[in-house]
Amino acid sequence: MATKLRKYLKLYLKLAKFSASLEMEYRFSFILEVFVEVAFFFVTLFGMRVVYWNVSEIAGWHFNELLVLLGVNMVFTELVLGFVFIYNLRELPFKIAKGDLDMILLKPINSQFSVSLWRPYFALFPSALAGIVVAVVGFTRGGFAFNPIMFLPFLLIFSCGLVIAYSIGMLISTLSMWFINATPLPMLAQQLLFVARNPYSVFSGAWRIIFLTFLPIAFMASFPASTLLGKLELWWLPASVALAVVFLWGSNVFWKFALKKYSGASS
Repeated sequence: MATKLRKYLKLYLKLAKFSASLEMEYRFSFILEVFVEVAFFFVTLFGMRVVYWNVSEIAGWHFNELLVLLGVNMVFTELVLGFVFIYNLRELPFKIAKGDLDMILLKPINSQFSVSLWRPYFALFPSALAGIVVAVVGFTRGGFAFNPIMFLPFLLIFSCGLVIAYSIGMLISTLSMWFINATPLPMLAQQLLFVARNPYSVFSGAWRIIFLTFLPIAFMASFPASTLLGKLELWWLPASVALAVVFLWGSNVFWKFALKKYSGASS
């Protein structure tokens, strides 16, 4: 198991290096994409500021606390989009339609790895850095005391959230096997990342249950940000690990099931 993990880590680092060199060949396009991403981030930030001109808090979150949440969500979203969606899951419907998946299945490499993590997209990472800056600004403006002890549980919940987001994206994108025009499916999964920028406390009724269990977006931003702010609830730790394991296992089982039903692009 450890040997296989090292093998795929080495492979991924080589793929990342190749992807970076490829993007640098079109530097103007890369810089433009970075500018667009950062601009979109600050437009979102301005919109949030406008809302807080009229209210002092939203669902118990003050403006500076929401800055921390927005910063955490931005880092989370850009990592998931950059590593999983842009050049990978978004392309899965096209790979199925064009027959590229047939070629992938012939390679001596795990097919789920090939379709979901083959090529990272680096233009989003400056926005992730901007998210860190915004979270720090929120901490500074709010006068919150940073407790280094809270960083470890934050990192655990945040990492499990990444696994959950990846798994949900994989589960939804795998449905492309059964649809002729499946391009909206990865985009649908991607929208959950933007819903996650809302505090979990704004949801009520059935939505609270859904976003805690079936689509656990609470672990993608709200719970990690709350942990940094010193509002950790201990049950979040085992729950995040359990959900990450279950969703990752489920995505792999569903992918293998879909492959058994897949008969090639020609059919």
